[in-house]
Amino acid sequence: MQAPDEVHRDSIIIDGLFCKLYAPIPETDTVKDLMFDHILASGVTAFSDSIVADGYPTSMHEASMRLYEEHAIVEAFPEKALVVRSVSDIHEAKRTGRVGVILSTQGLSCIGEDTRNLWVLQQLDVRIMQITYNERCAIGCGCREPNDTGLTRVGQKTVEELNRLGVVVDLSHVGERTAMDAAKHSKSPVIVSHAGVRALNPHVRNIKDELIDVVAATGGVIGLCPHSIMIEKQRGVWPSVDDFIDHIQYIVDRVGIDHAAIGTDNFQYDTHYTRVSRAGFERTYPGFFGGYPENQKHAEGFSKWSDWPNMTASLLRRGFSQHDTAKILGGNFLRVFKDVWR
Repeated sequence: MQAPDEVHRDSIIIDGLFCKLYAPIPETDTVKDLMFDHILASGVTAFSDSIVADGYPTSMHEASMRLYEEHAIVEAFPEKALVVRSVSDIHEAKRTGRVGVILSTQGLSCIGEDTRNLWVLQQLDVRIMQITYNERCAIGCGCREPNDTGLTRVGQKTVEELNRLGVVVDLSHVGERTAMDAAKHSKSPVIVSHAGVRALNPHVRNIKDELIDVVAATGGVIGLCPHSIMIEKQRGVWPSVDDFIDHIQYIVDRVGIDHAAIGTDNFQYDTHYTRVSRAGFERTYPGFFGGYPENQKHAEGFSKWSDWPNMTASLLRRGFSQHDTAKILGGNFLRVFKDVWR
């Protein structure tokens, strides 16, 4: 039997969401103040990099500029990173000791009602597209809309085109009815890249059993998110890594080991930058962080890049086999990518 650090070292680890590659981060005694170095030191092989996010409506011009900038960041550090266009690129990242950057969106307001723009995004190497953010767009409704009217005809065409292009459909942040419609309409596996379980915590970003079942039925994966506000068991009490694993265990018990993964959604970066970013975010979504300070935004024991080895050790300690732990860490996402990407 391998030791936890060996399981961690040998696994392909995929984080279902991170989107602050450009943010400053304090150096430690062993890691420099470069985000790539912190990700590499964590053992993460690849991550979904949501460079187009609908905190406010975006345009195709804005989206293309962000994609240009992100490509430039990766190209500036060829010894540390590569843009992922295929599953083979993830294996190449693992083989060469680099981090794979999977370009993605959180929402698609940038396409308007013109689904031809999806081809443009795919040609610019976007491989995962979340169809809405928290509010309504031409595709459907986000999870914070008071009246979710479901997937629109533009939304149906979007799902169909993403299937044709070989792009993964992501249902994180999507309203319940819209998400159910999209999962049922898709001919390919879909994912929920970063969410929690509604049966364990009533937060609006957590998903109900019905959606868990439908996503699994497509062959898809749910990436569990360790945001404290989404996994806390008692209001305002900082949850532990084991509280987070309860959400993983719930998915495994309900739909099987092949459908659980992890999406951290923005581990730590520079404190000044974090406070500025949080202040802006809470203008749009007041109280989103539930009063948790910057260093408690995620679960205790899994709140920063250097905690990834502890995540592996904690899964093994909870009784997951080495094989199943590797699936949760990244193997399940990898399977979906292999099934969907062209």
